[in-house]
Amino acid sequence: MRKTMITTGVVAAALLTLAGCSSNGDDTPTTSADSTAASGSDWPSEITLALIPNEQVNDLVTSAAPLTDYLSSELGMTVNGVVTKDYQAAVEAIGSGQAQIAIADAGSLAAAEDLYGAHAVLQDVRYGASQYASEFFTNIDNADKYCADTPVEATYAATGQTFLYCNSVADSAANTGVGPVAVDALANIESGTRVAFGNTTSPAGYQLPVLALEKLGISIDDLEQVPVTGNDNLIMAVYNGDAEVGFAYWDARSSIDESEVPDLGQKVVVFGLSDMYPNGGVVLSDDLPEDLRVKITDLMDNFSDVDPETLENIFSQTDWVPADPAAIDLARQVNARFSQ
Repeated sequence: MRKTMITTGVVAAALLTLAGCSSNGDDTPTTSADSTAASGSDWPSEITLALIPNEQVNDLVTSAAPLTDYLSSELGMTVNGVVTKDYQAAVEAIGSGQAQIAIADAGSLAAAEDLYGAHAVLQDVRYGASQYASEFFTNIDNADKYCADTPVEATYAATGQTFLYCNSVADSAANTGVGPVAVDALANIESGTRVAFGNTTSPAGYQLPVLALEKLGISIDDLEQVPVTGNDNLIMAVYNGDAEVGFAYWDARSSIDESEVPDLGQKVVVFGLSDMYPNGGVVLSDDLPEDLRVKITDLMDNFSDVDPETLENIFSQTDWVPADPAAIDLARQVNARFSQ
């Protein structure tokens, strides 16, 4: 989350400029008049779903039409898709009544709940998980400093690659990436140590590690911070010795081409994992009647069975699952610490 939320007026303009509409199977836009009567007497005839730009998708509204068409058909109302400027704009769209559904990151789910009484109902599933940890890693040359045991090889199931881990983060039998594990090992970071951090808005690359360090009484102002953009570059900063410790999502080492860095699995060791941070998901406006919120939640939860290809290609995920309030609360803590 950035430090300030953009104004409702800006959001309204963005939505009006970028608004798209669901289709009815041909090139004619669906209107509320085309929709069947809503199931609930107090249900609206038309609602809007806010989407965030995806640089890999040329026309997100059109590409997401299978989802908005599915919702329109099942709900008996028009569900329009619009693209907002960013996640903050999606939150403000919920708050201003410009949108009733938003697909956003975890920080935005928490912000929408806190600012506008909205309801975080679903979380994204990627690589079989709806949450992820920040991994703490160092060069094998520094393993004696951060590892209480001998680093061991373990397989990262998502890619089949083999990497080094210590402090019981993983072993030959299990490598789940579930934290927290060995967070206290961060206490071995000394004042003046060169530490690679990601962008300040990155939960795994910056926010979760900073929270963990602060809980141990370590101020990042006492460290020599090496700012890096991109999880692959964070890994390489430690691999190359430009930083002694780095932070990224589990397991970001898989993002690096093995043919270019064949000894990566032997040179970078993960020595700890943070608390689990939630994936993004779906948030619904409190303006929607409760029974309609339940219906929308059920429909989107089942979309992976209806059209898994759209879910994978457009949203880069395999499923939605019910939101975990405890996980969303961690996103809330991150918001409180880093939105000041």
